[in-house]
Amino acid sequence: MSDHTSNTSTSLFSRLSDTARFRPPVEGHPVVRQLRWFGLFGVLISLAFAGPLAQYARYAWQTELYSHVFLIPFISAYMIGQQWSRRPVRVRGSPLLAIVPAGVGVAALQARAWLGGQGLLAEPCDHLFWQVLAWLSFLWSGLLLFLGTAFTRTYLFPLLFLVFVLPMPSSLRDGVEIFLQHASAEVAAGLFWLTGTTSFRDGLIFQLPGLTIMVAQECSGVRSTYVLFIVSWVAGYWFLRSYGLRAVLVASVLPLAVARNAFRIVTISLLTLHVDPRVIDSPLHTQGGPIFFALSMVPFLALVWWLRRCDQKKEATRLPPGEVGDRKSGQIKLGEATQAKEDKGV
Repeated sequence: MSDHTSNTSTSLFSRLSDTARFRPPVEGHPVVRQLRWFGLFGVLISLAFAGPLAQYARYAWQTELYSHVFLIPFISAYMIGQQWSRRPVRVRGSPLLAIVPAGVGVAALQARAWLGGQGLLAEPCDHLFWQVLAWLSFLWSGLLLFLGTAFTRTYLFPLLFLVFVLPMPSSLRDGVEIFLQHASAEVAAGLFWLTGTTSFRDGLIFQLPGLTIMVAQECSGVRSTYVLFIVSWVAGYWFLRSYGLRAVLVASVLPLAVARNAFRIVTISLLTLHVDPRVIDSPLHTQGGPIFFALSMVPFLALVWWLRRCDQKKEATRLPPGEVGDRKSGQIKLGEATQAKEDKGV
């Protein structure tokens, strides 16, 4: 009797073990359902920050430096849409990791309260920086909470790209303007020398025959430089695979900005001296920024083309002949080559 009971228990235990062994592991929740929960969470967080977000929208609409922020969410959504087919089918939230951006959001609110109490937030952009940072951090926290690391890794760059919606603090803006101002003056002095123009320089002031100019902080081109900086990140993501080449492209923005400003200074000065004295007060001087920005895109696009060629050659030497796939959005698609290897049993 005991042997029969023992055999029955063993058989039952074996069947239970086999069932547990072949039971499919829990893979999380359907991504569509979790996206709905995250969307609801995003709406609630945005309603909680409705006041600061509305104030920032009005401020950005009236300030040229921040007019680009309205495009950033759409660019990020477009980049995600391009790779939507790569989304995981099921996701598992990461509550522990979600604590990190949530802590950043709480710290941002505390920093705004303390700095504001000390009178260290001189301009609206300084107050808004901390509030928008808190809102964005809470959104990232909800993303990790509901969609987890698998979804976040898949769309990491488009999600981090949202950082460009943040307003630039006045201290950072002034620092960039002053750097561009002095660097542009240095390069302009060299261009005056190359063109054979007689000039006497005293810091930021140039005395030319019949004309005295000063390189002002407002003429630093910080807005066009910031826009080109954002464009360099997107171009690197779309057209380059190598992180090193992407870094080269982003780093090139600063010398391009300095060269553009110096070229603008020298061009307007020479046109005033040799063509028409009224050029110095013309729209070319006061509103000609977009023209010189468009001119600076020529060497930038040439650099993108050259770096992409280098990137393609690097990938071609890394892979066996015939396994370099077509490029889409600047990236080599290796899926077909990998599948071919698997079919051959490699």
